Amino acid sequence: MISVPKDEIKRKGVHLLTLIYVFGYWCLPKNFIVNGLTAAVIIVALFEYARFKFPKFNNFFKNNFKGFYRPEEANKISGLIWTLSGALLTILIFPNKYMVFASLLYLSFGDAVAALVGKTFGKHKTFVGKTFEGSLACFVVCFILGLFLFKWQFAFAGAIIATLVEAATWKLNDNFWMQLINTGALTLLSSFIAWAK
Repeated sequence: MISVPKDEIKRKGVHLLTLIYVFGYWCLPKNFIVNGLTAAVIIVALFEYARFKFPKFNNFFKNNFKGFYRPEEANKISGLIWTLSGALLTILIFPNKYMVFASLLYLSFGDAVAALVGKTFGKHKTFVGKTFEGSLACFVVCFILGLFLFKWQFAFAGAIIATLVEAATWKLNDNFWMQLINTGALTLLSSFIAWAK
């Protein structure tokens, strides 16, 4: 029987909370989302500061919310602040709503599926240590998501880009870079390939 790691399910469940600002960005005024993300970054930064300033608070959080943080995040900044900061910068820098929205969806769904499939079914490692199975799952999900927004050729190219970015190893948190690099690459690609349906 195949067993999905429980901690990974918890983390990716929390990861899906990003859909609040992802779909908010699509449906609400840009300024509203920018202000909301700015407030969220500040709140999370203060929370992280409190965790490191007060060891008892950090220990309470680690003991009662196991699985929401990766073990290596217990004593360093969590990935949440990187995810929120990456989304905020992406929205501020890039004007094309479709490119930004696609990249946010790639992170929310593609990255989550890659981790779950890779940790559950992954048997074949790539040269950077990720699994081929996880990367393939990321590609399929990103391609399907892209089909709702783009012509199939652009959706295919966007899914390849998202998969390569997700599979890479980053010194800073990949949730920060994935949004920025994917949006930048899609924006550049849109200069050469027709994307609008």
